[in-house]
Amino acid sequence: IGTALFQDDTANALAANQNYQGTNTATNTVNLTHYMAAGTTSATTFKVRLGGNGSSTVTVNGASGSRLFGGVASSTLTVMEITV
Repeated sequence: IGTALFQDDTANALAANQNYQGTNTATNTVNLTHYMAAGTTSATTFKVRLGGNGSSTVTVNGASGSRLFGGVASSTLTVMEITV
């Protein structure tokens, strides 16, 4: 499973990670960490994109196209602005 973090409409990823998924029903946790200077006071949009190899299906918060834990699993993107 390849996972990448993008900002606004920029084509190149800010950070990326690849995890091996052994079977279709296995679960996996993906972590990305990225630090950057703010660079602007304008609003910005961060996007996380992920996908598998070829025609495989990747399910977020589930496995094999079905949700796990009754749908209470969570995905989180945390952005912190730090004043120095």
